[in-house]
Amino acid sequence: MKLIVNNISIIAHVDHGKTTLLNYLINFCKNYKNYKKNFFFINNNLYTIKFNVFTAILNKKIINFIDCPGHFDFINEIYKSILISDYCLIIIDSLKGVEAQTIFCYNLSKKFNKKIVFVINKIDIYIKLKKIKQKIIFFKKKYKTFFFSSKYKIGVLKIFFLYKKIKYINKKLIFIFENLNNIKYGNIIFFKILTGTLVYGNCLKNKYNNNILLSKIGILSVKNIFLKKTFNNCIHFCFSNKLDYKRIHFYSCYNNNLSFNKFVVNVYYSLYIQDNFFLFKLLYNDSSIYFETINSVFFGESYFLGFIGVLHSEIFFKKLKILSHFWVTNPIIFFLFNKNNKWIIDKIFYENCYEYEQIMIVKLYVLKKNFFFIIQNVFLFNYYKINIINYSNLIIIIFYINLFKIINNFFIDLNKRIKGFLFYEFNFHNFHKSNLFFLQISINNNLLNDFFLVFENDVKNNCNLFFNKLKKNLNKNIFDIKIQFIYKKKIIFTKIIHCYKKNVLEKCYGGDITRKIKLLKKQKIGKKNMKTKINLGNKIIINIIKNEFSNI
Repeated sequence: MKLIVNNISIIAHVDHGKTTLLNYLINFCKNYKNYKKNFFFINNNLYTIKFNVFTAILNKKIINFIDCPGHFDFINEIYKSILISDYCLIIIDSLKGVEAQTIFCYNLSKKFNKKIVFVINKIDIYIKLKKIKQKIIFFKKKYKTFFFSSKYKIGVLKIFFLYKKIKYINKKLIFIFENLNNIKYGNIIFFKILTGTLVYGNCLKNKYNNNILLSKIGILSVKNIFLKKTFNNCIHFCFSNKLDYKRIHFYSCYNNNLSFNKFVVNVYYSLYIQDNFFLFKLLYNDSSIYFETINSVFFGESYFLGFIGVLHSEIFFKKLKILSHFWVTNPIIFFLFNKNNKWIIDKIFYENCYEYEQIMIVKLYVLKKNFFFIIQNVFLFNYYKINIINYSNLIIIIFYINLFKIINNFFIDLNKRIKGFLFYEFNFHNFHKSNLFFLQISINNNLLNDFFLVFENDVKNNCNLFFNKLKKNLNKNIFDIKIQFIYKKKIIFTKIIHCYKKNVLEKCYGGDITRKIKLLKKQKIGKKNMKTKINLGNKIIINIIKNEFSNI
């Protein structure tokens, strides 16, 4: 029996109703097939963080619906969902209208030559019809438009009547776009059949010479269906043998046209974890995370992780926090140093060096109606250079900013000022002479080579905060502890943790005075030795370095 197969990706700006629409489609198919289980995709901290595939089988048709995230931190998922689709369903909120990311998704769909369908969602809210039509006139060409209310299930069934003819070719050609690791089933590979058919038990080989044995082939319907052979142009999953998760993603077996370069990670962390079982499970299921095992002087084996953005890292650590105990550092910034005419890129501080910090190029996608309001807020922050590109329906503001500001919630503050979601992308551009303050710490005139602080402004306030953190973790001693903050070999800030007095003569009720003098001399010698031998233990170092997501 020949079935018509179509792949429809659901893309939109953040909070325009993508996942709500997909949940309704799933529950409609559940009722159509008399399948009684309720189904809803899990809400990951109010964001969709992974693309979701659902297959509907209705009237000799197989339709694969692909829901994808809306935030830049998960842009790899947006690319994948558009790449494997035939139709791109671009959802527009009837109240909010066309946003910057709507146009970004539209241009990306055009770039990959996909058929575009516009959906005006949330029509249950009272708005004049003329205003809704004006939102579509924004795009010059005429496209199919549907009017939906995902919440109240109005007009949604029109999606099932979209149709595209696909030619059948005998040559076997597949595109593997995802690999997940499941505790019960092991490695699960998701792939699209471009041409030809695959049969249960076939063995595939990719360009890295990895053998993939198709032990089971299925489609992702309301109740997973296992097949003996695949359908042309359809998205399938299969259980396979063990693979290298770093190399399995984003490749085609024979065709180089269906591939793209992953976005480079920008934000790095060091992580120490007691049991790495759940860490590896999460890493296997997210190909955009950079991962490396390192050996720490203090803590032994630890892990170096890289993320596309700050939100991506926050959601990852929140999930890991539920599953295991770990501690993680604050985001790490790399600097360029010139030491003895040798250029070194490192995250540590070198004495007598000229340091250069990482500068990121930011592309901020803005609608013309919001341009002046947003540009005023961008000017409030320090920047290096601004370039504005004006298109017919979109303005791109390109500016350069240091990574330190991005890590310290630059985009979150900008979103709060605008009271909405901005769509942006940022990548490493170059190194620039740093205006940051590199501070070293001295305890009782002993420099700590393991610590250095980096601040942009409010140096005294930040030093006070760090001092209070150090004071909480240091035990009380019988001598004063002097903490000094040094910038370019000059002491700029000094604080003292005062001692508590120990009376060694308390138990001496009588006797010769020479005995009391001996006890006082011993106390003096002991104090001198303790002052020179101040060692911060691992627990103190962890409490000082660790991020708010740590739970050790």
